[in-house]
Amino acid sequence: ATIRSSASSESVINHFLDNPHQRVTVLGDNDAILGVIYSDDVLRILQEKEASTLYDFAGVSNEETVFGSAKQKIKYRYKWLIINLATAFLASFTVSLFDATISKYVLLAVYMPIVAGMGGNAATQTLAVLVRGIALKQIELSTALPALKKELTAALVNGVINGVLVAGIVVLFNRDYAIALVLAAAMIINLLVAAFFGTLVPLVMAKLRKDPATSATIFITTATDVLGFLVFLGLATLVLR
Repeated sequence: ATIRSSASSESVINHFLDNPHQRVTVLGDNDAILGVIYSDDVLRILQEKEASTLYDFAGVSNEETVFGSAKQKIKYRYKWLIINLATAFLASFTVSLFDATISKYVLLAVYMPIVAGMGGNAATQTLAVLVRGIALKQIELSTALPALKKELTAALVNGVINGVLVAGIVVLFNRDYAIALVLAAAMIINLLVAAFFGTLVPLVMAKLRKDPATSATIFITTATDVLGFLVFLGLATLVLR
């Protein structure tokens, strides 16, 4: 297999993904052979990309080192912590709207973290896949529909599986069928929310020329927390009154 010397690194990576050869010959002008790219070279590039993405995804700059000073760590992390603090207050405000329901049915408070936690984890899985796809030029906003349909289908199935499991636990330990039903429904809906925002938000950020790894996670977490609590406590208010 051959590839032109003018090809970008993304093109080389995609070429190896589509044609998993051990090596590719690089051709210059007049088809002169300039060198050979081995699969090990591509693997190293992928590892570097993934390492950089992991730093950004966690809100930690790749300029920060393990043994960097405390001042450096504060400089590179504080803005993400402040943004997360703001979104945490938004989620708390949403919960406060249902004080009366929670006071009447204290068991709801026990299961609230499950709804938000599962939504956040599911969104993180989707976001990781999308960020990798964007980095490798495999997907963009204009071609997102097939991927979105598959993510929503997977979320629906996973939501049903986990919803049935958590409902069974509620019935087994608390003998409360109403809360079990509410929790199962909220689980399904929040996993669908996670898939929807986890797919589209990073693509929108990339379209706006923002780094999807560092910017998307804030909006996605906010969506799963706020909408998760809103759906769970809203359903509880309707069903349990």
